[in-house]
Amino acid sequence: MNLFFDTSALVKFFHQEMGSEQVIALIEKPENDIWVSDLARIEFNSALYRKFRRGDLDAVQLVEIASGFQEEWQNLNVQPVSQAVLDEAEALMQRQGKQLGLRTLDAIQLASFALLAEENWAFVVADGLLADAVEAEQLAVAL
Repeated sequence: MNLFFDTSALVKFFHQEMGSEQVIALIEKPENDIWVSDLARIEFNSALYRKFRRGDLDAVQLVEIASGFQEEWQNLNVQPVSQAVLDEAEALMQRQGKQLGLRTLDAIQLASFALLAEENWAFVVADGLLADAVEAEQLAVAL
């Protein structure tokens, strides 16, 4: 199966929290192909530093997780943030921004997935608002 990970779910692979077991099982299942947006590199660091500022991580954990992420990044299939992705994100915003409150970076994540998704694809997300947006596009959601 092809799985596209939003950063909200990807973080759970590197930092133990609610939902981590499911994410780890999905990523480590050999028959799953793991995809992410190139945007995830920036969003991951933002999420990591937020956890540090809140005291969820200490300095040693911060370095270990950042290093592990850099190492794992090499094993991921990455969808670039292209003009096609930005155009699709704008179209998604037009369809969903007013009613569902779709956010900018979530629109880019969803657009990245939408341009790839075919049968046997699922969007792995831990953010309820984004999950609703994926479902509104009649695309498969996991987690």
